[in-house]
This record gives sequence, C-alpha cells and structure tokens, in this order.
Amino acid sequence: MGDLTINSVTKKFHNHHKTSSQNPFFQLYPIDLTIKEGEFFGIIGPSGCGKTTFLKCIAGLIVPDSGKVSLGKENLTNVPPEKRQFSMVFQQPLLFPHLRVIDNVAFGLKMQGINKKVRLNKAKEMLQAVGLSGYELRHPSELSGGQQQRVSLARAIIMNPKVLFLDEPFSALDPDLREEMRELVKKLHQTFKVTVLMVTHDREEAFQLADRLAIMDEGRVLQVGTPKKCYEEPENIKVAQFLGSKNMLEGEIAKSKFIGKYIETSFSYDTFNKYKGWLIIRPELFKRNYSNESDNEDQDMEDFRGRIKEVSYRSGFVHYKVDVNGQSLYVIEPNQSDLPKVNDKVTLQLNMEKAHFIPQKRGIKD
Repeated sequence: MGDLTINSVTKKFHNHHKTSSQNPFFQLYPIDLTIKEGEFFGIIGPSGCGKTTFLKCIAGLIVPDSGKVSLGKENLTNVPPEKRQFSMVFQQPLLFPHLRVIDNVAFGLKMQGINKKVRLNKAKEMLQAVGLSGYELRHPSELSGGQQQRVSLARAIIMNPKVLFLDEPFSALDPDLREEMRELVKKLHQTFKVTVLMVTHDREEAFQLADRLAIMDEGRVLQVGTPKKCYEEPENIKVAQFLGSKNMLEGEIAKSKFIGKYIETSFSYDTFNKYKGWLIIRPELFKRNYSNESDNEDQDMEDFRGRIKEVSYRSGFVHYKVDVNGQSLYVIEPNQSDLPKVNDKVTLQLNMEKAHFIPQKRGIKD
C-alpha cells in the first residue's frame, strides 16, 4: 500500500460571522507530511488549531485549495472519499439505531455485496476482537458509550482500510473508559497492522499511542517527531507550552552562561553569538540535595538554592514549587520517605547538559 504522503496541502475558510476586529478567515498553511505504512501517527494541538480540518482534507471530506495527497504511488487528491478505502471513527459513534450490533459492523461489507454468511462471520470475529462477543443481537441503545465506540472501531476495521482515521474518538468518555479504549486501540493496531492517523488534544493519549506526532497551532505544523523527542527537545516555545513545560525561563545566552531576569547559570550553547530565547528545564530533571552543601565535582551540575512555596502529592510523585531569587521552579520527584514542607529551604541540583534552549528565532513568531 505504501506511505501516506501529504504535499503542500492548504485550505482557507471565510467566516462571515466574525466581527471586523477578528481574523475574517481560518487558514491551513502549506503542510508536508509523510506517514509511514503501518505507523500510528498522532496530530495534536489546542482546540481550533486546524487538526480536524487537516484530517478531513486527507480523508477527502474537505477539498483542499491546493496540494496533493498520495498513498504509495497513487494520487488520491481528486478521488472521492468513499473510493479511498479509508475508515473513520468520530467522537460520536454514529451507529444505525434500527440495526443490531452485528448488522452495524457488517454494514460496509453489505454495501460491497459480500455474501451474508461471510460478512456476518467476519462481523462476529471483529466483535470478538473488540471484546463484544455476545452483544451481536443488541441494538445501539442497549449499549454504553464505550461499547458503542467499540462497535464503531469494529465497523471501521472490518473494511480492512488502507488508513484508519480517529477524530478525538474517546473525548466523550469518562477517564477509566478512555484508558480502556486506548489499550484496545493499541492492541487492534498491533493485531491488524493498519496505518492509523489520530487527532486529539489530549497529550497523554497521544504520548501513549503514537509512534510519531505532528504538533499543530493556528493552521501550521510546528514540529514532527517521536513523543520523546518533542517533549525533551521542543523546537518552538508553543510546542513546549502545549506539551506542559512548566519551567520556561526567558533570557539570553552569552559566553557559556544563561542570563535570565532572576537566574544566571552556566550553560554551553554551540555559538559565540548572543542568543535570546527560552531555557526549558523539565521538572523531573532536578535532584534535591539533602545536605544543602555544594559538593559538585561534576562541572555540568548547577545548584539552585531556594524556598519551597507549594507541595502536592500525586500518584507516587511529589510536585512542588520552589522560589529561587524570585523565579518559580517546578519540581517533580518520586516520593521519598520525607515529604518536603512549605517554607523549607532546599538546594536543587541540575545537570545543565539536560536543559534545552529554544532560540527566539524559532520561537513565538516562527
């Protein structure tokens, strides 16, 4: 089947309901992306960033203004959506209320003229794969929301699609069910080896499921990479913000130092020029120094002395905020025997090689 390739796809929407002070249209800027065959690819970003519009352009539900969508060597740009051999699961299950579960799952095969016995046997197998054996003769109204989404997944995968599109499929479910559905989708992806393209605004969901991510904002793709790469090395301050970076220190780098408004620290960066930008320090990188004495033989380690302002305990981890010279630093560490207390003095140690710098030229106005 080959890779799914998107070349310079664009789309403009005029919105006549906005006031003159607002932007009169939404624009999808040129996007280039290759999704490998069999890959689980996530598109994430805040609400309204254009991710569902982009998904629909690829699926053929919206005609792009320009650009090309290909699968392997086949150009799909002008192929109607029903002929693309793609399947889609939306936030709402969209099942036929008058049909039994087994007939809902087999519906696409019926439309293809597949023999009744064959399609019902296949539908039975698919219901087993999604954990709904024994539910064949029920109607959708007799199922919970999570069960209805399982039927939707079975109906989509039974068609053996070239690409399976998931558009925020679990956002209407409660947290426990959502977790259950994520595990199911991961298992189905491994079993059927289908190429999956999922849109979500849920970072945790994307990190748990996707092999690679595209992070979008205001109609643009800001970064593409593995979840680990995007989280540890954001290329853009908006990516850092969206992926939950807490410690974003604005300042400049000069002569192997980072100089911020409140904090100055050693930091080597591969340039002799001065650079303005943001130092990103992931909260889990800090180590608490219990002796409060500096014993850094390692030259890359830096001490940050401050006072604890907030403490909370969550699922085996301690989250706390430390005031260092007027700068708030957020720290996450596994639970130790002694919980830090508010107003305790603390020395945090950090290997500065693990901090990440985003130059301003790749920042907000990218």
